[in-house]
Amino acid sequence: MYSGIVLYDTKTISKNIGLAFAETLFSVLNVPITETSYVKPIIKKDYSDFKLVKISLKGLKQKIDLPEILAFYIVNEVDNIYHLRFSYNTDKFGRSNKIYISYDNKLDHDNIILNTIKNFACQNHFSYGIKFTGCKSIDDAILYAAGSRPSAIYPYEKSYFEEELLNDNKRLRMIYTANIINCYHLDISVEKNTTLKDWILSNTSHGTLEKLSDKLWLWLVPENELDNINYFLGQLGLLISWKLPTLEPEKPKRRLP
Repeated sequence: MYSGIVLYDTKTISKNIGLAFAETLFSVLNVPITETSYVKPIIKKDYSDFKLVKISLKGLKQKIDLPEILAFYIVNEVDNIYHLRFSYNTDKFGRSNKIYISYDNKLDHDNIILNTIKNFACQNHFSYGIKFTGCKSIDDAILYAAGSRPSAIYPYEKSYFEEELLNDNKRLRMIYTANIINCYHLDISVEKNTTLKDWILSNTSHGTLEKLSDKLWLWLVPENELDNINYFLGQLGLLISWKLPTLEPEKPKRRLP
């Protein structure tokens, strides 16, 4: 199985910091970097296009501050299979600033990936983050993280993802076992005179909150409560990708001979 992490609204995280973060992640997982590449614009007479350029890690470090680098990718690939992929995107490529990571679950142990993300969030600001799991292939994890295959995790998830709706800090994508939310999310009204923060803290089945910085909190949710919490918050209109679950048609009863 494969999992992923997405950090949204990362415009304050420079390419230099993003690259250092990628190196840290590969290092703590003891995974070698096998490929490095970046995206550059190609300006033609009537339109703009993009080109993927393969480069050494050393070469990328030397060029990282150049405006032509609109995105970059750090990869571990063995036998044509990605095991770990780090992506850094700017809003000049892919329309939004975000970092997303896709990986083979076998690489993760003792919450090492989540702890690495937590340490990063304590020192750097972004507006929102998710950690998802349950993808059958690394391609599914990459596409889900990028928002290109939004129904790969939950059966009650829309087939499209409107990422721009996250910018008002009043809605979330879906609820996952690990969610990094900001102080404005915590003030969302869930019930009369009840904020999301109050609601989470009101019952252990709603998960736990851990403060990471003045602006970011880690919300951990028990896996066996995900369906209930997604349903509850989805019905309130707080989840961008949630849809009402479709009931399976009842199977016809077999006639007795």
